[in-house]
Amino acid sequence: MTASSAQASTTLYCDTTGASGAITVNNYYANTTESFGVILSVPDLLGDGHHARIRLIGKGPGGTRVNWPWHYNYDGADTTKAWSSSAQYSAGLADFGLQVARYEGDTYLNSCTKWAASDGS
Repeated sequence: MTASSAQASTTLYCDTTGASGAITVNNYYANTTESFGVILSVPDLLGDGHHARIRLIGKGPGGTRVNWPWHYNYDGADTTKAWSSSAQYSAGLADFGLQVARYEGDTYLNSCTKWAASDGS
């Protein structure tokens, strides 16, 4: 995906120890201020007592990081939770991605990040 292209549907994947995740974004256009569809999915891969989280992330004007709220999978090992929603950023969203993490309560353990059009955090 290039910074100026329109995408009917884009799916990104990210894997970290104990969790993986996928995000599908529909009708996203680079630098859009319009609402676009989002489907998030996060399986908990290990029976380690920790839970998996996933969230939509973005980059606004000048690369400003935008973080949407976390979605949690507390259902235990070998379970998957999924959510379908929409997102919008009124200042214009230059890029989007996903972040998948493993937590113990509110204590961060590990994570991965994947961007659609750019690298880095």
